[in-house]
Amino acid sequence: MRRLPIFFLLDVSESMAGENLRQLQHGLERLVTSLRTDPYALETVYLSIIAFAGKAKTLTPLVELASFYAPRLPVGSGTGLGAALTHLMADIDKSVLKTTPERKGDWKPVVYLMTDGKPTDDIKDAVYRWQKSYQQQASLVAIGVGQYADLEALRKLTPNVVHLNAQTDEDFKKFIDWVSQSVVAQSRSVSASNEGVSLAKLDDSILSKMGDLSLAAKVDEDYVILSGRCQRNALPYLIKYERMPMSFEGGQFNVNFARYHMVGVLALEADYYELCDNSMATQTINSVMLVGGAGCPHCGNSYAIASCGECEQLFCIDGEGKAKCPHCKHTNNFRLADDDSAGFNISRARG
Repeated sequence: MRRLPIFFLLDVSESMAGENLRQLQHGLERLVTSLRTDPYALETVYLSIIAFAGKAKTLTPLVELASFYAPRLPVGSGTGLGAALTHLMADIDKSVLKTTPERKGDWKPVVYLMTDGKPTDDIKDAVYRWQKSYQQQASLVAIGVGQYADLEALRKLTPNVVHLNAQTDEDFKKFIDWVSQSVVAQSRSVSASNEGVSLAKLDDSILSKMGDLSLAAKVDEDYVILSGRCQRNALPYLIKYERMPMSFEGGQFNVNFARYHMVGVLALEADYYELCDNSMATQTINSVMLVGGAGCPHCGNSYAIASCGECEQLFCIDGEGKAKCPHCKHTNNFRLADDDSAGFNISRARG
């Protein structure tokens, strides 16, 4: 029996951390449970999971549906779409069996790409390689998640671009069911010797096929993500802020500005650094633009936004006094400022 390879290329950048990643993790489990009820899928479908942030990593190499178990999804820094495409193309070359005079190879693979942001690397070369050598070899379905997904970049890869606007857990379950139905439709289609991509009918309450891209792309300036390390165990954490637009009118002045309000803190595992692209330039934001502080989600230290005077990376402290940076091991001497109205610059993660 010829295999139908299905690749899931999943954005696990910092902007996906928290609720989005939790839904995606549960969604993979729901997807597999659903697919295993279909005899066509059980017979032909092979699954692979590739996660990407600043770098890409194969979490599950191509394996038959009956033996597949959903891996734990990590978190990393950056949205390296170019790196993800390069990794995907290498995996296709390595894993997908080609037809030879002696045997029939795999069916044309299908790739489901999910991302919620804007690429943080240069995608030009990877897009060119994909268009030239792989676009005819594989069917790609690109899913932009939420309002900040760069749909224009996705349209360079495929005409099959879908925008997902899932507000609740039930919405995300509907989306996973759509993916499951599409995979089943594809497995039945190839069994009938049709090699075009088959997609289930879109639920227009949460999914829309992108045609006109005039409203597609927004920059990622509507949130700020800070990454730090626990001083006690060196494990990473994220602090997420969302933009809260504000305006002031008076006399001849009409001023619009924004501050960012904290919406959550997330404890991460050490594998966060495996998918981080450390070569990316660091951006900063002034602390006066941030509303709300947080304690360390690992050890409970009172302050999670302490900046090292040597490497300028963030870590947690419990108050005034000496503290060793878990990033560079420099010993800092902290004291509470009498006047913090001027603020200080904080290294900002890429999202």
